[in-house]
Amino acid sequence: MPPSSPLRRLRGPLLLVAASLLLTGLALEAAFRLAGVSVGTVQINRGTVRRTPNPRLRFELRPSARVRAEVEYRTSAAGMRNPEVAEAKPAGRRRVAVLGDSIAFGYWVAEEQAFPRQLEAMLGGPGRVEVLDFGVPGYNLEQEIETLRTKALAFSPDVVVVAFCLNDLEGVFSYEYGLTLDRAARGETFAGRLLEGLLARSVLLSWVEYRLAELEARRRFVEARNPLSGPLYEQAVEQQARALRGHFAVLASLLRPRGMTGLVAVFPTFGNHFSAYPHRDLHRAVSGAAREAGLRAVDLLDCYQAYDFRDVRVDVVHPNPLGHRIAAHAIRDALCADGLAACPEPSPAACTEYRKADFPAVRGY
Repeated sequence: MPPSSPLRRLRGPLLLVAASLLLTGLALEAAFRLAGVSVGTVQINRGTVRRTPNPRLRFELRPSARVRAEVEYRTSAAGMRNPEVAEAKPAGRRRVAVLGDSIAFGYWVAEEQAFPRQLEAMLGGPGRVEVLDFGVPGYNLEQEIETLRTKALAFSPDVVVVAFCLNDLEGVFSYEYGLTLDRAARGETFAGRLLEGLLARSVLLSWVEYRLAELEARRRFVEARNPLSGPLYEQAVEQQARALRGHFAVLASLLRPRGMTGLVAVFPTFGNHFSAYPHRDLHRAVSGAAREAGLRAVDLLDCYQAYDFRDVRVDVVHPNPLGHRIAAHAIRDALCADGLAACPEPSPAACTEYRKADFPAVRGY
């Protein structure tokens, strides 16, 4: 009887190893699903973001998309995290267009918990006022202004609210943009498309992708970092103010001829106690540059500082449902005080009087 070949001798052990790896992978997949392991950033991006040929935008929300991470994320046919709304504004209806990044989009919170929907409810609901959420994760101020020019103006808003995050002056090379580029590159090969199909269905593989993508984004792109550090925040405030004045002048030039009003809402970061908040000078620069351009401004730090920073955040940048309610309340009060909205009834509390226990807890990364 001829001796068996080395390949035949190895076949049994190799099959055993393969079966063990498959069973281990399935067990880990089940465990990740049962534990609710968070892979939100990459899954949200995969389901809701696409590239665009507009060189100023680079990427945008995918119309009529739906994906579930920690919560469900849905976009309208017009590419907003928003209920479906006709482009033509109904007679007698007022509209508020919200521009911004992942804060306006509402990372980690349900759509009804994000401040655009809460603001709409506080202004009387969609029968009186429609608040349109044009927020896109990873956008900077230039992209937000381009969104106004190419998309939001077509919906004839009466007021435009810019949800200003302190990293909005950074360049276009955001973490989200890096994910979008990587995903587009994969789609060019069969192996890449196969991998995308697996990633779209597996929590385990998505978690691995998230960890690797985060490391790669930190190496290749500017914005994937704690916004409390980095070269942008080492610049003199006056240098930042000059850039702000230029951007806000462009924003005002789009609004003024159309009789529209702009409001800049400045969000703080949530990385330390508000009593030791390090960016007050930058907040004043943002508000001052907005007013110099003829825009209104509201510094949300005035309301947030009544709370423990840990009670209003999901992470260092993103508010939780309570944090979104505080922002909606402060923006509503600013609109009403300036006569930009007709407030149907008094607020249920001052922006400083909400209780953490009344709002659901959420988690992010």
